Amino acid sequence: MRFPERRKIALLVQTSSDWSRQVIQGIADYAFEQGGWDFWIEFRGLKEQLQFPASWNGHGTICRLTDARIQHSIIKRRLPAVNVSWLGKHSSKIPKVVSDERGCANLAASFFLEKGFRSFGYIGPDPTLHYPETIMQEFQTAVEQAEGVCFDFPYYELTKEADYQKQQQRLKQWLWELPKPVALLVWTSKVGREVATVCVNHHLEIPDQVAILSIEHDPLMSALSPVPLSCINQASHVVGYEAASLLDQMIQGKPAPDEPTLIPPLSIEERASTDTLFAADDLVREAIQFIRQHAHEAIQVSDLTQQLNVSRRILEHRFQKALHRSPASEIRQAKLKRITKLLQETNLPISQIAARCGFQHQEAMIRMFGRLMGMSPREYRQSSHALK
Repeated sequence: MRFPERRKIALLVQTSSDWSRQVIQGIADYAFEQGGWDFWIEFRGLKEQLQFPASWNGHGTICRLTDARIQHSIIKRRLPAVNVSWLGKHSSKIPKVVSDERGCANLAASFFLEKGFRSFGYIGPDPTLHYPETIMQEFQTAVEQAEGVCFDFPYYELTKEADYQKQQQRLKQWLWELPKPVALLVWTSKVGREVATVCVNHHLEIPDQVAILSIEHDPLMSALSPVPLSCINQASHVVGYEAASLLDQMIQGKPAPDEPTLIPPLSIEERASTDTLFAADDLVREAIQFIRQHAHEAIQVSDLTQQLNVSRRILEHRFQKALHRSPASEIRQAKLKRITKLLQETNLPISQIAARCGFQHQEAMIRMFGRLMGMSPREYRQSSHALK
C-alpha cells in the first residue's frame, strides 16, 4: 500500500565526505524510481551535531547514528529510521545498512598479501569518534594468519596546528622504523595524504617502500596528495540505495530485519600509492613486469620461461618463495584485472573483451572469470554499473 502523498524523508547524514555524498546519491536514485521524495537535509561536517528541525514532520529518516541524542530524537518522534553508519547498534527500531567492515578488512589484507607484502601498518580513526575496532582486529588477524606482522599507529589529529610539527616528526619516526617494504591501511584519504607527504619529504619511496591504501576515499584529498591514493570501493551508492529501500518497506509497515544488512566492498581501486611490482626476487619482478605488459595477449608460463631464459621448475620455485603463488596464478590475476577494467569502463561486447585479453574463445574467459569472481562477466558489469 502506497502513501497518497510524497514521502517526506529527513537525511541526518553529514555531507562533507565523498563517501556520504555517494550514499545520498544512492538514496536519491531509489527515491527517483519511486516517483520522488521530499528531503530535508542540512550541509554538515563529520563532527557537527545532526538534528531534526523542531517543526519538521515526515515519514522517516536515514541517519548516521553518531550519538544518543539522535537515537532519542528518532524514538521520541516514532519515526521509521535506518542507520548507514558503522556507529550505533543494529536494532528493530533503527536497523543498519552498512558497508561490510570485515569484508573491507579482508579485501585489504588479501590485496596486500597477494602483492607479496609481509610487513603491515594500520592508522585508524580518531578515537573520540568511538568507531568499533572491527576493521583493525580483522585486518591484523588476516595478516597474522598469513605469517605477517602488523604495527598499529595510534591516531592523532594530523592537522592540529598546536603541535603539527611534533606530530609530523612522530609520524616520520614511525614510518622510518617500520620493516620495509610495508603496506599501510589508513582510515581516510586525509590521513593517507599526510602519510604520503611525509614519505615524499623524507625520501621514502611510494609504493616500493611504503604502499598506502585508504578505507574511505575522497577524490579531493587524493588529488592534493603527492601520489594518487588507492582505496577500497565500499559500494557506498548501494548502501544508500538499499537503506532507502529498507526505509520504504518499514514505512509501509514491514518489520526491520533481525541482522544488519551488510554491503560487500566492490573492489580495490588501485592508483599509484599501491601499484608496485614488489617482490624480493629480481627474476620475479621481471616476470611480473612482462606479464603486465602482455596481459592483452595469449600469454602462458612457457612465454615467461623463454623470455627469462629459465626453467619452469626454477620459475615456479622462485614465485612460491617470493609471492606464495604460481606464475600461472599471476597471469590469471593480470588478465582478471584487465577484464574487470574493461567491464567497468566500456560497453564492449563480452566477445571483444575476451579478444582484447588474449582469449581465442569467449567461453574460456567466462569460465576463468566465473571461477575467480563467483559470477559471470555480465553479472559483474551489471553490479558495477549499478554503482555509478
